Amino acid sequence: MKVSPREYARNNRSWRGEIPVTTFDRLVSEISADTESVEVQLAFSCDENDHVRMQGHASVIAEVACHRCSESVSTTIRADIDARIVRSEDIASNLAQDTDVIVVTDNPVSVTELVEDDLIMSIPWRVCQQPEDCPNLGDGETGEIEDGDSDDATQRPFANLRQLLNDR
Repeated sequence: MKVSPREYARNNRSWRGEIPVTTFDRLVSEISADTESVEVQLAFSCDENDHVRMQGHASVIAEVACHRCSESVSTTIRADIDARIVRSEDIASNLAQDTDVIVVTDNPVSVTELVEDDLIMSIPWRVCQQPEDCPNLGDGETGEIEDGDSDDATQRPFANLRQLLNDR
């Protein structure tokens, strides 16, 4: 399915539908889909600077491998989308750095191309049902994600590296 983002934005149109998961080449290489399609809902409008704004979500139920224990778990991958669609890299570089930008040179463009990157970035890394029982937890790890709002919390991603090297 293809849409013309600029035309849709001028008319404040939406697009809603299901796209076969097999059309998402890069996504399919990362997951094992439990369903045959990805549900997509997009709304197009023009922002205050007359750029095309695309908002919505895409979701798919899939088997995802936990990056800690390699066990596959069925989960819903949901990508919430809020992006600006522009025609060139020059325009994209002038937008705020905290804005998601998609450069589209072809018109119309495939909905798959508009949402695939967001879906891939939404694949969770930890999907274990009971993270405290994950067989690949290191010594002293609990499986719980620590609250990063604490001033005392210090992240040390390589804290166990010395121990691993000494164990060799």
